[in-house]
Parts: sequence; C-alpha cells; structure tokens
Amino acid sequence: MRGYLRDLLSTAASDDAGQLTFADVEARHTELLETWNDEVKADLEALGVDTSTVFRLLYDPAGSATVTGEHPDKDMINAYFAANPERVQQLGQTLQFGKLAATARNSLSDRDMTRPLSTDAMAWWYSTNMNSQSLFAPGGVVVGAGAAPYRGLDILV
Repeated sequence: MRGYLRDLLSTAASDDAGQLTFADVEARHTELLETWNDEVKADLEALGVDTSTVFRLLYDPAGSATVTGEHPDKDMINAYFAANPERVQQLGQTLQFGKLAATARNSLSDRDMTRPLSTDAMAWWYSTNMNSQSLFAPGGVVVGAGAAPYRGLDILV
C-alpha cells in the first residue's frame, strides 16, 4: 500500500526531490476537482445535458460512475461515463486525494500541514494514520451547477 500511496503522492510533489507538504495534497485535490469539474461540465453541456440540475454520482473503484437518484438526463450522463473511462479514473483519483486531504486536515496542526516531507515519508504517515482500504471504497460525489459548478463533497454511499 505504501508504494501505491507514494506513486499517488508523487503526482502532487512540487519539486524534483519529491518533497511536498500536506497542504500540497490539499492543493492537488482542489486542482484535480476543479479541472475535472470544468472538463466534465463542458463535455456534458456539449451533449445537451442540463448541468444546472444537481445530481449524485456513485463511483465504483472497479471503473464506473453512475447517477443515483433522478435527473432528467440520467441516461445520457451514465452513457457519457461508460464511454469515457478516463473521466471515471480521474474521478477516482480526485476522490482519493480528497480522502488524503481530509485525513491530514482532521489529524494535523496548521504547522504540521506545511512541513515538507518526502513522498516516502508521507506515504508512511498515511499508511499508519488512515485506513488505506478507504481509498478504494465505493463512494460518490454530489455535483451541480450555479456559482460553483460541480463542487464535490466526498461521501460514502
């Protein structure tokens, strides 16, 4: 698990030495979420989906994302994710970074959040301070539009 965490965290490392802070993990989550939100919203709007109506996605780590509940374009959204597995993979990575960021924020002081660590040390910290299996648990994200399109809230369903 530490190797997986190290590889995941290396995508957030801000320098060639592989040093990062827990605040960098939060920033990476925000960056992934905003990028995913903007790109998926644009794709769905191009397909004619009503992006002003809130909907809940159920993410399955096996490789799917589906709308739960009602939405006028539910079938079109589900078809979009079935046809775009890279978007589902991006969603999974975004949710994983959200879990990492939440674990750190709930466990560490502001000072510790900004202390630089190697990706190996940070992977070790996460593997001993969180249930690493939660990274692969099914979950979802509440999405919608308006002033903050597709803002996500990591939830277990």
